[in-house]
Amino acid sequence: MPTISTEKRIIHPALRSLIRHIVFIEADFGDNPISIEGNYMPSPEQAMFINLYTRFKSRKSVEKSYNTVTSCTLIGAHITPFKLLAEESHKSVSIIFQPGGLNRFLNIPMTELFDNGYSAREVIGKEIEELLDKSHDTISFDELDEIIQSYFLSKLSQVKEPLPIDLALQHLFLNYNICIDKIAGMACMSLRNFERKCKERLGMSAKLYARIARFHKAYKILETKPTIAWTDLAYKVGYYDHMHFIKDFKEFAKQTPTLVYNELREEHMQFQLDWDKL
Repeated sequence: MPTISTEKRIIHPALRSLIRHIVFIEADFGDNPISIEGNYMPSPEQAMFINLYTRFKSRKSVEKSYNTVTSCTLIGAHITPFKLLAEESHKSVSIIFQPGGLNRFLNIPMTELFDNGYSAREVIGKEIEELLDKSHDTISFDELDEIIQSYFLSKLSQVKEPLPIDLALQHLFLNYNICIDKIAGMACMSLRNFERKCKERLGMSAKLYARIARFHKAYKILETKPTIAWTDLAYKVGYYDHMHFIKDFKEFAKQTPTLVYNELREEHMQFQLDWDKL
């Protein structure tokens, strides 16, 4: 049987306005050949994923063949589902940013990273290779954690200071059913200016971001509790009615909830963990 372990690290206080979680994942499938797929559904999260020693393969829902994932990938909020394929044991690091944090870190509009994964080297440059080299040479998670957090600490002088909008977006991420006007008020902005800044920080409108956050929450519950009734699930995450729930699943998962449920009954890997509950 495969063994999968996760370890969430304590974020340095100076990094907490930028990074929500740093999680180490190690999957040991033994010596037997494997081929396990998993979904990476539309998500509001912005992240950097570092794959040590091995690589995954991915394909979007509209693609037929897999492409090899780079050793260090940046991904912003996205609306297109894709599949990830694991074919061997692996160790990886997931750096999950605060809402808008990747924009503050890279200082580029998130529309540039919208709905896709990108090689960190293409976006950040050769310095990411130094980070990967150091990460490959580590022998413990403690050492790896020191290298990862030291890298981001060294970048803080170049990172934009958090503003009221960043706290407002964190609130929206957790309270996706709230009125957008209220979130704009928390950001100390007019609705029009807030929406413009959302495109810059999130890559999409605040309304779409909130819808994806709600759908993503629903999918994560369904993945861990596949026997939950649709009406209970819709109510739990705050859908107004059953039809809105079905509509979002068709739009974002490209499938009905029933087809998603049937797919989850087959052997699969969870690539999008519930980071807050680890």
